[in-house]
Amino acid sequence: MKEKVQSALDNYVLAYRNNDKSLFRSLWDDEAVFEDPVGADPCNGIEAICAFWDFGHADGMEIKPTNVETVVCANEGILKATMEVRNTSDNSGMDISIVDHFVVNTDGKILSGRAFWDESSISSPSNIKSIDVNIDDFKDRN
Repeated sequence: MKEKVQSALDNYVLAYRNNDKSLFRSLWDDEAVFEDPVGADPCNGIEAICAFWDFGHADGMEIKPTNVETVVCANEGILKATMEVRNTSDNSGMDISIVDHFVVNTDGKILSGRAFWDESSISSPSNIKSIDVNIDDFKDRN
């Protein structure tokens, strides 16, 4: 089971690095729940999770994980990373230090994901324009 969890985490990172929505979609169970960030209304089911992907990748946005670390125990995994959020259309962006917790089923599909981050997790690289984020607005993205 550990290999299935590690594969799900590795492919989650790969989907973001390659901006590959199809790979991202393939990682999730149809009935999965994703809460990003914790405290936001959860995305219930594959369609809502894919809508979350679209929200994060709108209007020239790209998200690249760096400094990735994982820990796997039984059918659960933790992924720590810096998500480098960049808007290629206006050279703006931010870095978000995240800790994701995933539960994976016996088929290797993600059943639940919870992303832990808040305002203190966000930093602005000096070489690009800052993106101002109000976390309450982010939580109400519908």
